[in-house]
Amino acid sequence: MDTAHTAQFNRTDSIGFQEDLECGPSPSTDLVLRTAQEQFLVSPQEETRLWIKNAEGSFERLCNTRVTVLDAALQTGQVVIMETRNKDGTWPSAQLPAMSSASEEDEDFQGQPGICGLTNLGNTCFMNSALQCLSNVPQLTNYFLKNRYLEELNFCNPLGMKGEIAEAYADLVKQAWSGHHRSIVPHVFKTKVGHFASQFLGYQQHDSQELLSFLLDGLHEDLNRVKKKEYVELCDAAGRPDQEVAREAWQNHRRRNDSVIVDTFHGLFKSTVVCPDCGNVSVTFDPFCYLSVPLPVTHKRVMEVFFVSMDPRRKPEQHRLVVPKRGKISDLCVALAKHTGVSPERMMVADVFSHRFYKIYQLEESLSSILDRDDIFIYEVSGRAAIGENSREDVVLPIYLRERTPARDYNNSYYGLMLFGHPLLVSVPRDRLSWDALYHILLYRLSRYVTRPSSDDEDDGDEKDLEDKDNLPKPGHVAGGSSQDPGPEQAGPSSGVAGGSRAPVDNSPGPSHWPQRARRKHLFTLQTVNSNGTSDRSTFNEDTHAQPYIAIDWEPEMKKRYYDEVEAEGYVKHDCVGYVLKKAPVRLQECIELFTTTETLEKENPWYCPNCKQHQLATKKLDLWMLPETLIIHLKRFSYTKFSREKLDTLVEFPIRDLDFSKFVIKPQNESAPELYKYDLIAVSNHYGGLRDGHYTTFACNKDSGQWHYFDDNSVSPVTENQIESKAAYVLFYQRQDVARRLQPQPSLSDPPASPACGTPANFEFMDIN
Repeated sequence: MDTAHTAQFNRTDSIGFQEDLECGPSPSTDLVLRTAQEQFLVSPQEETRLWIKNAEGSFERLCNTRVTVLDAALQTGQVVIMETRNKDGTWPSAQLPAMSSASEEDEDFQGQPGICGLTNLGNTCFMNSALQCLSNVPQLTNYFLKNRYLEELNFCNPLGMKGEIAEAYADLVKQAWSGHHRSIVPHVFKTKVGHFASQFLGYQQHDSQELLSFLLDGLHEDLNRVKKKEYVELCDAAGRPDQEVAREAWQNHRRRNDSVIVDTFHGLFKSTVVCPDCGNVSVTFDPFCYLSVPLPVTHKRVMEVFFVSMDPRRKPEQHRLVVPKRGKISDLCVALAKHTGVSPERMMVADVFSHRFYKIYQLEESLSSILDRDDIFIYEVSGRAAIGENSREDVVLPIYLRERTPARDYNNSYYGLMLFGHPLLVSVPRDRLSWDALYHILLYRLSRYVTRPSSDDEDDGDEKDLEDKDNLPKPGHVAGGSSQDPGPEQAGPSSGVAGGSRAPVDNSPGPSHWPQRARRKHLFTLQTVNSNGTSDRSTFNEDTHAQPYIAIDWEPEMKKRYYDEVEAEGYVKHDCVGYVLKKAPVRLQECIELFTTTETLEKENPWYCPNCKQHQLATKKLDLWMLPETLIIHLKRFSYTKFSREKLDTLVEFPIRDLDFSKFVIKPQNESAPELYKYDLIAVSNHYGGLRDGHYTTFACNKDSGQWHYFDDNSVSPVTENQIESKAAYVLFYQRQDVARRLQPQPSLSDPPASPACGTPANFEFMDIN
């Protein structure tokens, strides 16, 4: 930028116009861009772009060069900077802090074009995966490498992004396919995406398919050859032949949408909707950019639970149960009863988290509220027992275990007590609701891992406590309704209590009155607490009608002498734990068949029948009429329904070569050209993990070498074809065989790109960057 040239232009002169090599430069008046090229001896074949230096000294890209000097608001004395692209695909301005951010560069590196990683900027693996897949679509990549996009940038499309997404993507492609980078930093592209799609702002986790959908739509609108979209009325078939209606629909689509994205990725559906009342049939043909195909879903679910018997001699048993996916808690109890012989009526189901009850379930609740990662305990209780039913002879008490911590023993407050072990649900006869009786009942329930002291070791405690055998009042609910216990916002766990991020769900109203102070008893003391198990209820001014939970409080020395932690944590595995619900692999063709199956519309998405003049739950069938050159198949692994949310890890078997769509396309076929319906795999976007977290990677076939590679952010490694198929496959990219055969060997960036146009047009100062 040390050398500047001054030139004069008319205000009506154009800035510049980039033309295809086949068309040659524009024969119009001299252009600003051509003058700059002549002054700095830059070949018209080199890719260039212009910057304007404003009064503040910062730089602004002059994106749209198809305007006049007046339209571009250029003034006398304006400094215009021209830059040419580096051989590694980057721009010199990337190294100027005042212009834009730089990418990683290794000047000495020379590798295979296209074998280039993308740096993870923080949870951007979804974006990297989508970009790597798209970068390995030969037609699209050649389109950008040959600079054909320059003549088709649409800066005036109100539905587009002023060409910024297309240019940002072009920069990435040119850098990745220059062969001069091991990896690049897609910071500028990420910023552009976040600017035009606020859902992708920041660094949260997202879906690669969602970004792919946005990117394809953004590229299409930025490169749309239709500058002014005309109004097109959608017409129903009205009994006309399918071929006529399909041809009309496709022509109408191309009248408004004409871009390299349409050329490469768009196909045509046939949609048939039938009214269930009047039988009216509506046939329309709609364009599509990708297929989102469902996976066959099993109606069964495997759940792991721990069964806790009333017999204290038996260890908890781990069971693996097969239950209906849309079943209820009662179905879980019935399945367990087949293994244990215990009646479902004598079972209570609870979610245990951080040594406390997160929730105690009712039999009619849905199993969908239980996640696979939840620790579910099913307790055997007395057949006469129930929570909160005063008519029953026994009551079920939730029991927590706590250890006193001397270092934080502040006046016997809960700050010095730590939850440990597994909580219990214990059946207690109503006629034995006294502290002394409860102590002996609990000592019996803990007898497997709590040693009874000898007469010499036993601490008799306070004589007054031993003589006092006040009966416990008849309790109301313990769990299952709503509670007056302070919730997590009112009284959460203190720093001295074991806790977690989840606060217990306590639904337990009911009349009761419990003694306010604990009685010292032998090995441990008993204390009334809230549903968190973290506070003495006597310290709260709350409704005493809500029955509290019971905590067994241990002194550290007594716990060390009489409580066997190893035995307490022990459990056995039932034979059913070895059972695995086998998920048979699914063929991709089965998913496509399921996609084309007739379905009934849901209540949330009815169809308006023009005959009935009302919305109907009609039947709908989608058929494939015309397929694109590159077919994107999205496997719908993430299932969201009103009953459940899950990720399907079913293995989908998909062919690497010769995926035949001839039996799925209903348009009359050309039997002499079978390759029009056969596809070969070129890229796969993978997702590892579950609903809440995961990681995206890519398998892709290099268009020049034909070698498959595994792209994991900035890491790239070669793989064989038998490594591609896995349960992680999420988005598949297939290329039609006739397209692959007509593609010629592609030039590298060192080959001459398409020719930009030259130009002429108040006194400008030029600076050259190269």
